[in-house]
Amino acid sequence: MLCTGILNRVGLIASNILFLILQACGGGGSNIALDSIQPPTFPPATPTTPTVSNPCASYSEHGITRQGQVDGVNCVYSSLFVSEDSPLSVDLTIPSIKGLHIFEATLQVGEDVDTGEPPDGPTLTIDAGNTLVWINKDDYLLITRGSKIQAKGNSSAPITLTGYEDAVSDTAAFDDVQLWGGVVINGRGISNKCSDDQRANHTCHIQSEGKPSHYGGNDNADNSGSLTYVIIKHSGSEAAPGDELNGLTLNAVGSGTTIENIQVYSTFDDGVEFFGGAVSVTNLIALYVNDDSIDYADGWVGSVNNALIIHHRDGGNRCVEADNQGSVFDAQPHTNATINNMTCVTSGSDSAKGGGLGTHGDSEGILLRRGVMSTINNSIVVDLYANEKGVNGNECLELDGAETRIHAQTGATSINSTVIACDEVAKDSLPNGTSVAAWFQGGTNNLAIHGNGDAALDADIRLLTGFYTATNFSDAGGEAFTITPANGASHIGAVTRANDWTEGWAICLRARASEACGPWFL
Repeated sequence: MLCTGILNRVGLIASNILFLILQACGGGGSNIALDSIQPPTFPPATPTTPTVSNPCASYSEHGITRQGQVDGVNCVYSSLFVSEDSPLSVDLTIPSIKGLHIFEATLQVGEDVDTGEPPDGPTLTIDAGNTLVWINKDDYLLITRGSKIQAKGNSSAPITLTGYEDAVSDTAAFDDVQLWGGVVINGRGISNKCSDDQRANHTCHIQSEGKPSHYGGNDNADNSGSLTYVIIKHSGSEAAPGDELNGLTLNAVGSGTTIENIQVYSTFDDGVEFFGGAVSVTNLIALYVNDDSIDYADGWVGSVNNALIIHHRDGGNRCVEADNQGSVFDAQPHTNATINNMTCVTSGSDSAKGGGLGTHGDSEGILLRRGVMSTINNSIVVDLYANEKGVNGNECLELDGAETRIHAQTGATSINSTVIACDEVAKDSLPNGTSVAAWFQGGTNNLAIHGNGDAALDADIRLLTGFYTATNFSDAGGEAFTITPANGASHIGAVTRANDWTEGWAICLRARASEACGPWFL
């Protein structure tokens, strides 16, 4: 009986083990047959559905979690996730994904405040390599006063901000504009549109372009975060009726903000526009900007260092347009900005002659007006690749208005170690009767070369190789010359082949054999 009990308890054991037990129990002394032992049975497995993780950005607020929805490899964010009516009030990270982050409304970071002192707001972090897409033409990215953006791409994984037709439907032409709004950053810096009392008493609230939001304050060291290795494409749509946005609008943004390696590509209005503040930009590419590539006013006192500007073959307005203030030319504090190492390639497009796109006027070089002060160093301004050979005559340097010309005459405005090679080098005269062209020529290490807008006649002028600063310069007569850079710089112009900071991340700068959207002269 003992052996029989053992056998009953080991009915699930394999037959070879069972044989050993039977041997231990006396061999054939048992009447139990091996074929009477049945294999074990198990309940059927419960079917399970594989868990699909959601990689989209999410945040929690007031016990409610909001997250983008997965659409294939893309993440889609509705107006319930974020909009101007439902702005972010907590920190948000846009994580790296294989696809795109698609927004159905304005991505507004922080509440807009138009009374009292603006509080600190949330931070938007965008991981390197991401592409953010806006579906609606009147939507954009807005960073409010006190909030921050941390968009830190790198040379191998830049961050791209663009419109639906470019990134999703793939129906955009290389030079299409106004597919979405653009980027607006509102800061707490100083604008000469506010008085000292307003700044001191926190009543400086200037309404920005686009949908109503406000900027201004008393802190030119304000920190709105970082933009590094960011490409802004196909922007400039109307965010409000008759009010087009720029590629990048910097409203009273402070010097604590880091903006480096930025490309604004195919935008309808300005490339980068500064309204007061003290932020500086290093390594800027403005390619196919319909209006002004660099525009500044209202007391901005920052700098642009290394600016490569190339107009569209059939369009573009000015490489630089600068004002003190639009209505009060002597407003304080003065706009007093610095541009170091700019390469400005105009197209020769002339809207007055009916040629080119002409959406904002003629393709020109530098316009200083309305009482502005400026310092421009180590730059090259050329129309040597102009598309209207022999007929272009758009000026490459203009000082407009008595207040502006007085600043040049007194030395408050200066241009140094710069070459201008254009059919019309400059226009206007200073109050003392000196022509602007002669004033420019009298600057430190400056040279004016009168090109003819004709490829054959301009062939001896050597300033650029493509968009790179040439290693050796020659004038219209083929005579070699040198320019000593100011402030200890190693070269004039924005980019050299030996130090190509555009390499690896910027778009549409290579020869058309490899990039169909590349400049017309490559």
